[in-house]
Amino acid sequence: MIHVAIIIITYRRHHGLVKLLTELGRQQYHDSVHPFRLTAIVVDNDSAGSAAACVESIKLGSTMSVQYVVEPTQGIPLARNAGIAALPDDAEFFCFIDDDEWPGPTWVDELLKVQRTTGADCVLGAVIPVYPEAASRWLVKSRIFDSWQFADQTSLKAAASNNVLISASFIRQTGLKFDERMRMTGGSDYLFFKQAVSLGMRIVWSVAAPVYEDIPKSRMTLRWICQRQYRLGNTFSVSERIAGTRMGLFILMLKGFARIGLGVVMLPALPLSPYYGMRAIVHLLRGAGTVAGTYGHAHQEYSPKGLARDRSTQVSR
Repeated sequence: MIHVAIIIITYRRHHGLVKLLTELGRQQYHDSVHPFRLTAIVVDNDSAGSAAACVESIKLGSTMSVQYVVEPTQGIPLARNAGIAALPDDAEFFCFIDDDEWPGPTWVDELLKVQRTTGADCVLGAVIPVYPEAASRWLVKSRIFDSWQFADQTSLKAAASNNVLISASFIRQTGLKFDERMRMTGGSDYLFFKQAVSLGMRIVWSVAAPVYEDIPKSRMTLRWICQRQYRLGNTFSVSERIAGTRMGLFILMLKGFARIGLGVVMLPALPLSPYYGMRAIVHLLRGAGTVAGTYGHAHQEYSPKGLARDRSTQVSR
């Protein structure tokens, strides 16, 4: 049987973690010629190990193997690296999925089908937003939380860690890790896959392997959306400062100013069209984040409480 590990990074989100582990335990394969078995690797980024009890409760009633790892130092790339380090020696593939998401019953099977068909090193799937009942209809219509969509088996040059299957042998051969200098900025997965592509990773899309994500009310505010879009733009420049070139930074700066200009031009659409109005905000904030990053600003989205919400640091190359 093909051994697939599922790496889950969690931090004090116990209800979502239990729901995710329960759904992983229900994974099915329809092709008896290509069966698989799963190992869930839960990396708790809480030094207190607060997820231990709910993980134990799932282990007792599941046929799926479950490993529990505590990464006491906060930082998403540190936790992701701890998950990779915990991979079983015989795991042929591993997946990343977030602890506020859950898959359908054939999620792993569909990712593996595309991998077998294409021989790709990495298979990426969509993330479908699930809104609360009282969600703003304007925000829902804006599609700001919608994920990428591509034709099946489309070749890609980028990926994210919220719904992805990766060849374990590719990672073992290259020794690629998530850059821990991005522990508080977010976006370490953007840099990880950018570096992976430069090392020869082939990434393809799977239409039939979506996962579903709860969108809490706390994210359905203009303030949260603007901060996230700024950080996403900033990620491009932070990554380029770490693993790119001065010319790459210059090109990003020009693209950032171009996006700001496009956002300004589109801004009058804001009261008229949720979709195009939100695109204007996306262009403005991502452009601003990109430009600020080229000058050395790294937005600290994940800095601990008690510290400044947004600190400027110099990310040295």
